[in-house]
This record gives sequence, structure tokens and C-alpha cells, in this order.
Amino acid sequence: MTKNDLLSRHFQRKILEFCELRIALIASKRVLENIRPYLVSFIIYRKSPPLLNGHIDWTTIGQACGIEAELTTELKKQMRPGLDAIIRWLGAPPAVEDLKTRKQTLRSKKSDQDKKTITASSTRKPHRVGEGDNAAHSAFAPRGPAPKPISPFPEPL
Repeated sequence: MTKNDLLSRHFQRKILEFCELRIALIASKRVLENIRPYLVSFIIYRKSPPLLNGHIDWTTIGQACGIEAELTTELKKQMRPGLDAIIRWLGAPPAVEDLKTRKQTLRSKKSDQDKKTITASSTRKPHRVGEGDNAAHSAFAPRGPAPKPISPFPEPL
């Protein structure tokens, strides 16, 4: 058996224990029997639980398990740690973090465009009567020392 296979089986057992400890206490036997294989299927097929706008899509989960009417807020509250554990185990980042990285890339694109316009306008250097070249250039140049580069993997102290 490969290491991934052993880890997968171990995690499946953990999820089944989770269902027995958390979900069995508040849900009927039929609901438990529907949720258990659904959660284990995420591990077997290495798929992430359904997400909608960065949050768990409870409607899809209810339909897939056939428990739309029995899916109460208490049951959602008890299932959430198991679904979060599956997402972490799969190594897939939550969709909320994906949105943050998208915003950061949009910001970096905007800042690149701003830098291009700053460099383009600073190369033109408008000549004003009575002012030196330093005054025109200082309006576009950032003040202070250049920031030190940030190392993505710094050495420990």
C-alpha cells in the first residue's frame, strides 16, 4: 500500500469517527447514513466540498445527501469542522483565500499601470518658468529611502 493510500484510509476513519461523535448526537440515523458516505467520497475522489462565494454551499450538500428538509443550523454547525478538515487535508486553499489573492493580483496590476504612467510622465519633465528641474521631478518621485526587498523564505533568527 502506498503512503497516500494509508493516509487516505486513516483520514476516512477520522471522518467516520467525527460523524459518530458529532453528527449522530443531533441527527437521525437516516441523515447520518446519508452524510457519512458523502463526506468519505470527498476523500476517496480527492474533491473539495462545494463552495459558493467562499462559503460552504449547504443547498448543494443538502441535495446531494437527500436531506434538504433535515439540514438545520445545528447540523450545519456540527458538519462545518469536518468539511473544513477535508478542505485542509486535500491541501486546497479555501475559496475566500483565492479571492484575496485575486484582489492582490488586481492591485499589483493597477500599481504596475500607475508606475508606467508615473514613469511616462516623469520622462516628459514639463519645464516651468521660474522652477528648477528638481521641483518638477520631486512631484512624481516617491520620497524617502527605497524599501528593502522582502524575502519570501527568510532565515530564522
